[in-house]
Amino acid sequence: MTSADAGGFAAAKEGLKAVSAQTQSINQSVGAGMLSLDPEVAEKAAKRVEEEIEALQGLYKSAESLRSVKGLGDYPDGQQLAKRFQDKAADGDAGALKLIRDLQDELQKQAEAFRGAARDYRAMDEQNADDLRRGMQ
Repeated sequence: MTSADAGGFAAAKEGLKAVSAQTQSINQSVGAGMLSLDPEVAEKAAKRVEEEIEALQGLYKSAESLRSVKGLGDYPDGQQLAKRFQDKAADGDAGALKLIRDLQDELQKQAEAFRGAARDYRAMDEQNADDLRRGMQ
């Protein structure tokens, strides 16, 4: 059992893998010349992804408060419970904070992939225009 499983974040980790796979698929399609997006559409998609990144920032701030859990008493059971909350938030391998940051990073890559698809669209459009101009001469 990994620390993500132990922390109860197995589903979140799987979700992160799915987003990563989507990003890789977009990048591969762009790189192979199979995907180019109208710049306006690509920018809307990138901005929507960046809105998600911003929303995750609020979640990050909420989860950050778990780094220091108080009010569970001085008894060993209360201290152990507080430590478990802190570990779930701040575990360097699979805590909530790391997972949120990893998802934000992956979403930023996805926004860049959409913008890359727009660059390909523009390049293809320019190439077609050049070809047409040459054909008219």
